[in-house]
Amino acid sequence: MRVLWVFDYLAPAWQQVASRLAATEDISLEIMARYDSPPRFSTSIPLTPLTCRHKIDAAARKAIRDQVRNGDYDVVHAYTSKNLANLIAAVRGLKNKPKIIGYRGAISRLRRLDPSHWITFWHPAVDKITCVSRATEEALLDSNIAPTKLAAVNEGCDPGGMQPVSKADRDDFRIPPGAFVVGTVANMRPVKGIDLLLEAAFELTDLPNLYYLLIGKVIDSRIKRLAADPRLAGRVRLAGPRKYGCRYAELFDVFASPSRMEGFGIAVLEAMVQRTCPLVSNVGGLTELVRHERDGIVVPPESPAEIAAAIRRLHADNELTQQLADSAYRRSLSEFSIAAWTRRLEDLYREVAGDALARAA
Repeated sequence: MRVLWVFDYLAPAWQQVASRLAATEDISLEIMARYDSPPRFSTSIPLTPLTCRHKIDAAARKAIRDQVRNGDYDVVHAYTSKNLANLIAAVRGLKNKPKIIGYRGAISRLRRLDPSHWITFWHPAVDKITCVSRATEEALLDSNIAPTKLAAVNEGCDPGGMQPVSKADRDDFRIPPGAFVVGTVANMRPVKGIDLLLEAAFELTDLPNLYYLLIGKVIDSRIKRLAADPRLAGRVRLAGPRKYGCRYAELFDVFASPSRMEGFGIAVLEAMVQRTCPLVSNVGGLTELVRHERDGIVVPPESPAEIAAAIRRLHADNELTQQLADSAYRRSLSEFSIAAWTRRLEDLYREVAGDALARAA
């Protein structure tokens, strides 16, 4: 079976999946993608540079059309809506069309007045859409996408890919030894709910040695204002963006993700593989990662009081915190490893290719 990925930026985890797929006996993988540095996957995987600047991109369409015409692919998987729109247009009129798979990470419903959705997810040429979570799948079902066109394919990560945090990094954050650290790694937009975490912090000022370490770009203006409030007495560290920011989760006792909306929660998963206890809101795909009272604590959305109660409980019970963290770690390895993610994609490609595989046999 010949598979083509039409990608944007090929993140390290996707490169690991690519290597595993390419090593599968019955799958031949090729990739079209934008890349700024040499890829880490096997050089045996053909890689063609591609940049889709927008959904109607003549140069990208020509490049994809030439690739598909010459490649005789069974399946083409496009990983952004820009890629998908240009792929659909590129294969129009070709005699031997491959099966087309799209990708959806958001949990918002499609909008009928948005023309971009008609040239992507609602387009009849799309055979399947991979959804990062069941929550994403449900949003597309609510948007009148046929259930036969949808497949939830949870992603994964590799604990061995995390670079260790140095002593200099630890010292840079000025957190006292023995502190109980609640942290997050995110581009802190309003949807991430970090303002709710800081509002919860006002209810916890009586707890000794409790600190908050927030890694990432602060986009929500409320966060800096809340962090500077005298009631928190300098306990909040706004560390800014850091390279490979997910690795800093090893410094946290609790990884907080009080999101208002979340498709899957890859940052939470990256904390889980570092044996950090997750505290998440009951939205989107987060509860598919974290089972309440088993792998972490799940709280209602928009609830600083519930967040504060959960942190207070974990602060008081180190054994519980470690128990939840250990369970989260085991779950990340069994359900959300790179190998498990790859197997889910393998199964999907075999299902979608269908007739082509039967002919090859």
